[in-house]
Amino acid sequence: MADAPSIINNLDTQGKKNQLRLGRLTAEYGDGDTITSIACSPLTTALKEGDVIMINGQSMTLSAGAAASATSISINSLALSQTMMRGNSIEIDQENLFTQYQRKTSGQIAGMPVTADTLGPITYSGGKYTIKGAQTQYIKILPRDFMINEDGSDEPLYFKDATNTGLQVNNADQEMIATVNIPVGCTATEVKVWGSVTTKVVEVYEAGVNANGKGSAIGSGTTNGSAISITSTAHTQYNYLLIIVKVTATSNRVYGGQVTLT
Repeated sequence: MADAPSIINNLDTQGKKNQLRLGRLTAEYGDGDTITSIACSPLTTALKEGDVIMINGQSMTLSAGAAASATSISINSLALSQTMMRGNSIEIDQENLFTQYQRKTSGQIAGMPVTADTLGPITYSGGKYTIKGAQTQYIKILPRDFMINEDGSDEPLYFKDATNTGLQVNNADQEMIATVNIPVGCTATEVKVWGSVTTKVVEVYEAGVNANGKGSAIGSGTTNGSAISITSTAHTQYNYLLIIVKVTATSNRVYGGQVTLT
């Protein structure tokens, strides 16, 4: 009788085995042969690179994925220790079941729904992970993140809330300085700052909570909102970005900014 197409009907429950039959060999391979692929009847389910299958007691690892109904399977080069006959079952063995199960792409894990590229609030796309409720792509630089430097006579930095909003210094000699933390596991790559006058100079430095000094600028631009490319700066236990906006008049307003993360 021909094999039933359903996966359920391919469960072999004889004796103490609990194996999932994926198909059968349609060719013979001799003891001592070195093989990189096998011919099979149409697979009952899709396989992925790295999956481990079992044929006649011999374990082999897929070197490439294989679609459901595929009639060949690519494997890592393997020297056979015994002959594999036409009709031998291709199975996922119980011993490897735990490993195979780790690529789970449906159902739930700890109550979180799973798909091919999501786990609850976590999404994987284009080589990047995003988490709902956690910002890992950029950080907003808010007015509250700014302070003034020591130039001038201790005048305040204030937020203008009239028709024209934004941060303003109260002395033209002063400059605005923002300090921005880099989240764990992220790297800062760009800075943007927006202001009422788009030509004010912006300088970016890497500073540390454990050391004096700001060193040399790692990037510079202006307050026109264009991306300022900076030396890629990965999170460490101590570092942060120090961003200096060189306003030159009390009428210069700064709206805020953004730090791009990877």
